[in-house]
Amino acid sequence: MEVLEKKELNNALVAFLCTWGLQLMLGITVRNPLTLVFFALFCAMGEKARKNRKRKLFLPIYAMSAILTAAVILLYGKRAVARFDSALFRLLGIAIMLVGIFLSYFRVFQLVLKVGNPFPIPKEGSAKGDDEIVEKAGAGVNTLSDTAVFFLAAAICFLCWLPYFLYEYPGIMTADSIVQYEQVIGVNPLSNHHPIAHTMLIALFYKLGMSVTGDVNKAISFYTVAQMIFFACCCSRVVVQVKRITGKAVPAFLSLAFFALVPFNAVFSVTIWKDIPFAGIVMLLGCRLCEMSFKENPGAMDFAGFAVLSVLMSVFRSNGWYAFLVCAPFFIYGFRKNMRQALISVIAAVVIALLIKGPVMNAVGIVQPDFTESLSLPLQQVARVLVEDEELSSGDRELVEAVIDTTYIHELYAPDFADNIKELVRAGHPEVIENNKGAYLGLWMRLGLAHPVHYIRAWFDLEGGYVYPDVSYDVGNIDGIMGNSYGLVPTPLIGGKAVVKGKEILIKLGSFVPLYGMLWCAGAYTWLVVFVLFMMLWKKKTMGGKLSVFVILQAALVLTLLIAAPVVDFRYEYCVVMLMPLTAAICAMIIKKRI
Repeated sequence: MEVLEKKELNNALVAFLCTWGLQLMLGITVRNPLTLVFFALFCAMGEKARKNRKRKLFLPIYAMSAILTAAVILLYGKRAVARFDSALFRLLGIAIMLVGIFLSYFRVFQLVLKVGNPFPIPKEGSAKGDDEIVEKAGAGVNTLSDTAVFFLAAAICFLCWLPYFLYEYPGIMTADSIVQYEQVIGVNPLSNHHPIAHTMLIALFYKLGMSVTGDVNKAISFYTVAQMIFFACCCSRVVVQVKRITGKAVPAFLSLAFFALVPFNAVFSVTIWKDIPFAGIVMLLGCRLCEMSFKENPGAMDFAGFAVLSVLMSVFRSNGWYAFLVCAPFFIYGFRKNMRQALISVIAAVVIALLIKGPVMNAVGIVQPDFTESLSLPLQQVARVLVEDEELSSGDRELVEAVIDTTYIHELYAPDFADNIKELVRAGHPEVIENNKGAYLGLWMRLGLAHPVHYIRAWFDLEGGYVYPDVSYDVGNIDGIMGNSYGLVPTPLIGGKAVVKGKEILIKLGSFVPLYGMLWCAGAYTWLVVFVLFMMLWKKKTMGGKLSVFVILQAALVLTLLIAAPVVDFRYEYCVVMLMPLTAAICAMIIKKRI
């Protein structure tokens, strides 16, 4: 089994500490792309130093590095950690800067003076012994059947998330969750604004819980536990797929660690949002596509599974439907050797999804989302032109004023949040847009051609976080149940200062530790998808083009967010986030020319 040698691990650790020290000193966030540049740069410098045989001048280098580090800390240290509220984090920040900046200067002096590495190089026998230990550990996992790995990984995920469930019992419920709960108990009519499939799923477990316990809080916990079990199984399915593709234990271990130990996964697993089961469905669909890609001749059950999961993806979130439509032609082309089965599965999925979204929902009186809901980006762009006080023609002004009252548009416009303008339209005459789509499409195009910079800025302010990592938003920093009059209240089963502080620290680490912090920003995952798609196009033949469908699916999901999301929210791209271990594994295999 291939393993990283000790010297490479040492180099990576030094590069990481250098990056962390510089990130703190410069005051940039852990999501800033510069952190990746710093890490790559210091890794390259360390590799260069390792090849130098010169073993002199270490004492002067140590002394100069220490003096310069002390000067930097005295001048900038206090200001660099002032942004931390916690005294512990400030103290830790100073310590990290001391180590990181010292090592940074040391690496620079090594490069300039062409001095080698002072660390002793491990003997071959020692390294071989370590390799054998890792190989035995990996062999132990590789001898486990996929079924055993599946159940073991699912159990580990569930147990790691369990403390969050006990702390957040009966589950985390935000405004969206309460809206769906109101439909479940009949306070409001059924609506597909939040996917009715998810609302019905909540109702199923809630009613089961009520029949068993008669208590609303215990009843809603039935759904939360069911979601945790389903989500843990989806995560374990990805772990199994990573193991199958790589044939190695380490990638599977890393995948499991990402699912089980990264805190936002635990928080989301107990949050009653449509995005969580939707992410699970996309994970299963992604694994199905990978499995089919590696088969010479996928069977009928493979295509049937694809069709079922495609329908579920289409009804569990509106952008899932559009992503499926984008992905479908590529699926048919990728599996053109099985053209008949591919066509049947796609047509079946389209027909069933349309029947559910149309006749079935209409027959039971389910209210569909209004047309305004789909206009987040165009409305923001037009509003940006108005907020910038640009001159409009009399005809265009009339079109605008036929829909909204522009009196308070300056106060209502929020660059990074589309709901304010959508509500302004709803308070006016949204039916005018719906009844005159051609006229308002022309208005949008004319204003875009006249003021392209405003349109681009409006787009970036609203959707930029999906492509640029360094955009500020909370991830996993949610608690409890939104105030309501239905008796739903947070009733933690574990608590105390230690638990509260521990959870707070775990969440804060995402904004404190560089590189790790990249896991907490949607834009990083977007670029991983773009990079892997580029690699596949460059290689041209990746499992006959079939495997590219897996990446195109993710790209299509991201594309829908870039043109229609009402805000940058990590949970909207969570489905792509949860496929990251599999995407990264495929990327590594392509680079190593094993695919």
